[in-house]
Amino acid sequence: MKLIKIAALCLPLALAPIGSTASAQGMPPEQIKQILDLTKANWVSFRDWQGQELIYFTHLESWKCGIDYVFYGLNDDPIEQEWQLEACDPDNQNVVLKDKPYLELPLGSAQSISVQLIFKDGTKSAVERFEYKSQ
Repeated sequence: MKLIKIAALCLPLALAPIGSTASAQGMPPEQIKQILDLTKANWVSFRDWQGQELIYFTHLESWKCGIDYVFYGLNDDPIEQEWQLEACDPDNQNVVLKDKPYLELPLGSAQSISVQLIFKDGTKSAVERFEYKSQ
């Protein structure tokens, strides 16, 4: 069922002519929220790398033109820290150019991260909690 919804949301973009202005910014806020809701399992991801724990925000960076703020809290901390999104580039709205689209933490310091989005229309997402699963 979710695959059908994702296909229905993405079909207009796939059918848009090359060079079209169809983009996340041009989508109504309801559609961006639906896409982010359907893909919330991908909002953040964990990776152990060279003695560090990395928490990637790449998915949210790719939808930055539909998000005003990203707040997070590690483990059981309050959701008070802000992930600074790149500025939206109207000509390349889903491109992630940020040098480090991730948090760098000492290995083993985060068992989970909770994330909440504030959308362009001022509404908030539900708080989503992501558990670290050892690799």
